[in-house]
Amino acid sequence: TLLLKNDGSLHVTGSNGNGQLGTGDTSNRNSPFQIISSGVTGIAGGTNHSLFLKSDGSVFATGQNNYGQLGTGDTNNFISPTQIFSSGVIQVASGAEHSLFLKTDGSLWATGRNQHGQLGTGDTVDRNSSTQIVSSGVIQVASGSEHSVFLKSDGSLHVMGSNVNGQLGTGDNLDRNSSVQILSSGVVQIAAGASHTLFLKADGSLWTF
Repeated sequence: TLLLKNDGSLHVTGSNGNGQLGTGDTSNRNSPFQIISSGVTGIAGGTNHSLFLKSDGSVFATGQNNYGQLGTGDTNNFISPTQIFSSGVIQVASGAEHSLFLKTDGSLWATGRNQHGQLGTGDTVDRNSSTQIVSSGVIQVASGSEHSVFLKSDGSLHVMGSNVNGQLGTGDNLDRNSSVQILSSGVVQIAAGASHTLFLKADGSLWTF
């Protein structure tokens, strides 16, 4: 569990076998333990890795990295927060074993496991460093275990990755390794569970698949 307090401090608790708590060791914690004292504005947790966004737009990652989900350029695990972006990031999202980063210019970046195409790179090759997927226009990102969803400024909804349970909303169960537009307008918020997706429309209606 990652706990962000209103003073910008980050506290962690729970399983830590891969260093996902960023405490500098692999010992589990059964009560909140502070690892960053200030400046944190966003958090995301995968199965065994964690991402922290700071107010200066920098991003730090810690934990399991066997598929490159930390974006460090290698597949070595890290037991302490390691900087992977120095600036420019405004949102982070994490799947089971992949990570997504939204930058201030509206570009979307991804790293990690890609066996179902969840990185949207047009293939199923894992990445160990962040790769740009969309160059502009993205305003929000969400991630399930093995699929990714993003919202653009025109209200259009886009998806990629695993679709075995219909979580991409494409009307079939075929995976997509490149982003597919599901709706062309009208979406204002998105969310993703492990194998399902939800979106809120401007008229207040809620949709899911």
